[in-house]
Formats: sequence, structure tokens, C-alpha cells
Amino acid sequence: MPTYKLTIEYDGTRFHGWQYQPELRTVQGELQKALKVFLKQDLVLYAAGRTDTGVHALGQVASFRCEQELDLLLTQRSLNGILKHDAVVKRIEIVPDDFHARFSAVARQYFYVLSRTPVAVGRHYAFFCKFPLDFERMQRACPPLIGEHDFRAFCEAGTEDPHFLSRVDLALWEDQGERWIFRIRANRFLRSMVRIIVGTMIDIGRGRMEPEAMAEILAGRERRHAGFTAPPVGLFLEKVFYE
Repeated sequence: MPTYKLTIEYDGTRFHGWQYQPELRTVQGELQKALKVFLKQDLVLYAAGRTDTGVHALGQVASFRCEQELDLLLTQRSLNGILKHDAVVKRIEIVPDDFHARFSAVARQYFYVLSRTPVAVGRHYAFFCKFPLDFERMQRACPPLIGEHDFRAFCEAGTEDPHFLSRVDLALWEDQGERWIFRIRANRFLRSMVRIIVGTMIDIGRGRMEPEAMAEILAGRERRHAGFTAPPVGLFLEKVFYE
């Protein structure tokens, strides 16, 4: 049975996240329905990472196995013809049998968009922070995130996970004028981890915490010490890395 890898882009505004839910519109659900229409069989897609309601993706990766060998271009065009316009299959390729979109991934990269001015067009793709922020303070809070740490303080309360360790290889802010971009890459992400980090960064930028608090929060491992959970509108799964 050949294994297929899909690279997918989607606007998360009208999706209730990635993961299939019987009564709700999800990315996995819509893609699996499109595959069933095209292939006349039920298939299960496995994703590199589950995105929450309202979170977007430019480079989500999913994989599935199929009994037949598919014409890649025809399959891509057919799936995009069946899907609505807020989800697009950017690429389909055949990969080795042992490939798994989630377990074969070595890193995922997200970015979060902060708007420094109110926006109407594009409001679903950036969070407008109405408070004055200090960019340098927020940038100074990034280095403590680098390396392997227990990130339970930056995880949604009640999350059940085998462990809370993540190895962060990249964490930085980019000043693009009216928009500030926070980019982070790690081997794994916990539930709401990026959004809680961003919320904590905003509190630091407002002067409600010192930049040194980031290391202290990591060491303390308590969710109540971190900042608020930033809304999903500014979050994008940018890329998934494989060896």
C-alpha cells in the first residue's frame, strides 16, 4: 500500500480545528470527506500537528495509505475541486512506507502576528494589541525559551500528556513596522503553548512582567504564573521539518 504525503494550506477561521469531530466542520473531516468522494473509500489522515479552532496553516502535513497507486496531479486537482476554498492541497507526493506525518517529523515551526494598528481587512490573521508594547523587552524574553525545557507552565490547564518536555531551536520577534511577528520552532508543541508564550510576551512588553520572568516561569512549571492565552487569529503553522 503506497503512503502519500499531503502539504496543506488552510484558513482556520471557519474550522473547529484540525481534528475530526462528527458534528463540527474540521480540516481533517473535510479532507477525509473529499478523499472519500474521489477514491470511493474511507481513509484516515494523520497530521503533523493538531491546530485549534481559528488557527491557520501554510504548511500543514498529513499522510495516509491507500491500496491503489494514484495519479498525483489528478488527485491534487480533484481534491481541490471538491474542497471549499479555505483549504487547499498544495502538494501530494509518494513517500517511503515508514513515513508518518506526525512521528516522522523532527520539528514544527509556527509564527504569530501582532498588529500594532486596528485592522478590518485581515483581522482574522493578526491580533491587534491595543496596549503600548516595548519590542526590546519582548525580544529579551526569547533566549530563555531556547533549549529543552519542561513547558507545563505554557500548556493549557488540564492537558494530559506523557511529558511536557519540548526542545526549542528558534524563538524571536521580527519588527515589520505595523506588524510584529513572533516565530518559534520546536520538536513538539503542547496544547496552546505558542499562544500562552505570546500572551506572556505581551505582558512583558506592557511592563507587567520583567523579561527575566520567562526563565522563572519555566522553572516554576505552574500555568498560573504565565500570561494570558493569546487569541488564535494570529497563529499560523508555517512549516514541518523532516530528516
